[in-house]
Amino acid sequence: MFIAGNPSALAAVKAIQTANSSITQASERISTGQRINRASDDPAGLMLANRLKVQLASFSKVTDNLSMATAVTQLVDDSLTQIQDLLASMRTLALASSSGSYSSTEMAANQTQLDSYVSEIDSIANNALWNGSSVMNGGTTSMTFQSGVNTEDSIAVSFSTMLSSSLTVGSLDIQTSTTTASNAIDTIDTAISAVSTYQSTIGAKQNVIAAQSNLAQSTVVNYSTAYGAIVNADMAQETANLASAQIQRDAATAMLAQSGTLNKELVNFLLKSVT
Repeated sequence: MFIAGNPSALAAVKAIQTANSSITQASERISTGQRINRASDDPAGLMLANRLKVQLASFSKVTDNLSMATAVTQLVDDSLTQIQDLLASMRTLALASSSGSYSSTEMAANQTQLDSYVSEIDSIANNALWNGSSVMNGGTTSMTFQSGVNTEDSIAVSFSTMLSSSLTVGSLDIQTSTTTASNAIDTIDTAISAVSTYQSTIGAKQNVIAAQSNLAQSTVVNYSTAYGAIVNADMAQETANLASAQIQRDAATAMLAQSGTLNKELVNFLLKSVT
């Protein structure tokens, strides 16, 4: 039996301090919504979370880059569709003039209409602009887009010139004779084939970009989930931890008060025994 010290009181004080520390930690996590508020909370977890955070920022930028790549290729695709429609209309005019049933006046009208379609092709090519430069008149011949977080992850897109002169339809003659009109049909068919081939190439590149974009977006979702699992607090768990710590503190406080009473009663008993 010892009366010079009070081990039970010291144990109760330690229990109170431990409970208060748990209460502080749980309250902080509930307040911030984060499980890791400082490095000491989980050093290894913080290191992993920081890596994921960097990767998340990188892949978010990748998705932006691929969105721009999609926009550029879609611009080219839409422009090529318009050019194809114009070439189809030009072929119809050439076919009409080659039949021999049109008068010279009608063939002249066909030529005027065809020339307007040629001018429209050049207008489309010159106005297919990205950042102020056309991607269809030779102004911009290629672009490279970052498709991943590593330096070697990239997608290159090459652009072809789609001016009427490049398609060799800039000076077609469907007015002079049925022979020149027939020759024009062959030239237009060659141009249609060239535009179709280029449009198929652009379409294939769009599929590659879409696949890379889907992969990047999926990676962002997965990394976000992993990052959240590491740094975010489980609110239900932390609320339970807070309640448990408060109960432990209250119990320890009661035991501290009880230990003082027990010692006092013991001293009084001993004094009475002496007297």
